Amino acid sequence: MERTSSSDFLKQKEMNHKEIVSEYFKLIESGKFKEGLKFFSPNCKTHNPFVLGNMEVLVDAMIAANKDFGPKYPDAKFELKQVLADGDFVAAYTLLMASPAKPEEGGLRQMHLFRFKKDKIVEYWDVTQQIMPNMPNAAGAF
Repeated sequence: MERTSSSDFLKQKEMNHKEIVSEYFKLIESGKFKEGLKFFSPNCKTHNPFVLGNMEVLVDAMIAANKDFGPKYPDAKFELKQVLADGDFVAAYTLLMASPAKPEEGGLRQMHLFRFKKDKIVEYWDVTQQIMPNMPNAAGAF
């Protein structure tokens, strides 16, 4: 019988957490915001400074923003760019372009940080940067 080392166990746990975060963003991308709540513990602590409440309140704010943004930018594109894991933490970088064909219309870059306990997200942070036309650094913030 082959023994699993603690580093192998940690790598597998990190992979599972990365997969959960990737699946969460697939649901967001397809407009299934509420379905993504299944990955969060009911008492998940959120750190978004603009939303008072739990993850469900944050998701409701995301749905409202999508209703405003979607009709204005019908060819908008949401993309999960990178997912990194370290122990119980997963970081993700996402990009929302108003119009990939017209980068001058801007968009949003976001960094997300998730803290897991077992296979549920128990804490969530997000930092958003607006992409403005004619930003001096073509490489951008991320």
